[in-house]
Amino acid sequence: MLATAKLFKNGHSQAVRLPKSCRMLGDEVWVHKNEVTGVVTLTPKKNKAADLDELFRLIEAAEVPEEFMAIINTNGTHE
Repeated sequence: MLATAKLFKNGHSQAVRLPKSCRMLGDEVWVHKNEVTGVVTLTPKKNKAADLDELFRLIEAAEVPEEFMAIINTNGTHE
């Protein structure tokens, strides 16, 4: 999708007003500028707490085979 965004000054900084179709969640983005082409890319910064919540959900949902658990003894090392 190609859209036009407006540039404006915000104090001593330049800002971009994104169109509604390009809105991002969160309060911050990563900014990358390709020095060869001059293309600027904005990537949403993920919320670290949400990332951890997702990690714990994945761990909880993971199915661990009984064979795997059988080779771990009570002190956490392999038999």
